[in-house]
Amino acid sequence: MKFKYKARTATGLVNSGTHEAASEDAMIKWIRDQGWSPINLTAESGVVSVTGGQPGGKSLLNFELFPQKVTLKDKNVLFKQMATMINAGITIAATLDLLAAQIENKTLSRAIAEMRDAVSGGVTTAAAMARHPNVFTSLEIALVRAGEEGGVLDVSLSRLASFVEAQYSLQKKIKAAMMYPSVVIVFTLITLVALCVGIVPLFKKAFANIGMEELPMMTAIVFGISDFLKAYWFLLPIPFILIFVALKYVNKTEKGKAVLDKIKLRLPLFGDIIFKSVMARAFRTFATLVTAGVTILDAIEMSSGVADNAVIADAFVVMRERAQNGVMLSVTIKEQNLFPSMVAHMVAVGEETGQVDDVLSKVADWYDMELDERIKGITSIIEPVMIVFVGLVVGLVVASVFVPIIQAMQKFM
Repeated sequence: MKFKYKARTATGLVNSGTHEAASEDAMIKWIRDQGWSPINLTAESGVVSVTGGQPGGKSLLNFELFPQKVTLKDKNVLFKQMATMINAGITIAATLDLLAAQIENKTLSRAIAEMRDAVSGGVTTAAAMARHPNVFTSLEIALVRAGEEGGVLDVSLSRLASFVEAQYSLQKKIKAAMMYPSVVIVFTLITLVALCVGIVPLFKKAFANIGMEELPMMTAIVFGISDFLKAYWFLLPIPFILIFVALKYVNKTEKGKAVLDKIKLRLPLFGDIIFKSVMARAFRTFATLVTAGVTILDAIEMSSGVADNAVIADAFVVMRERAQNGVMLSVTIKEQNLFPSMVAHMVAVGEETGQVDDVLSKVADWYDMELDERIKGITSIIEPVMIVFVGLVVGLVVASVFVPIIQAMQKFM
């Protein structure tokens, strides 16, 4: 069987051509015997498939009205498996063919199948990934491109898997920190609505029957809220929907997003969590890109995009502009009030020793550690605070009902 091959030589050049071999394994062995690393392998009948199927088959049955979301966990598994298979000597096309059949997420599976077809036609893996911007980020594409250009795709994929795993871990921390107060607030609102709609009207009716006309102000307010909720309960979600839509609209404008991002960082309790999580993500991205061989300027630009916060993104943009003019990173970081002085000192050490990538990883680790400590501290504080908050709110409603009863009892005594 005749195979078309593409392989990287020991000097880093890409060789392509055709060769006769009995099987895919024999073809891979021949490529390795030349001292080359296989990049792509195509048989006369198409991409060699380790699952026995033919590539390129598309069906209307694969159409999805609501495509499945590709999570960080899905991509972590994907990159780990790709790194393992490519390191074992399996060609990229065959690796993608196998993964397309194995992965349960339909959106990701379809993207991988299309990547396999593109790679079999001679397109690089990074270029094939770039055709799916809704699945793969520019950072992931850049790391894969750097791995292909350097002939160390398996190493880049392993590094990418570790990066995605760290991002997934960070995401879980943030969700865990926000979950408890969110659940308590929702539960409190449901309890209040239930009391005002179901219980309070019974007491109002009882007070009217016994001729109690003069009510304390607090009781009158609660009764008024109860009447409103009973009559216009369907209007209750509207303010929340309007606020959500307004925030979405404002967040789409450049000035609006900048204002909202500043407010996020200044929020009590949660502002510091948001700041540290964004910093950890940005510096982890920066470190991973520099380690993979991406230029400092490109790495800073991509890190600013990953930050997803206008305030921090602007700080990275300033860093890039000044680095382009020859100013050291540590100098720019030190001059900006956004970064702690320790970060500037650590980056300065990295620049002096030529180990910027290692230092940037340590900065990201430090922010991760600070974030962990902050979340633990807030969790220990927020639990009793939320309990007191719920107690006060429910207590006010209960007190507004029972105070008139106690006053009426005192009159009869």
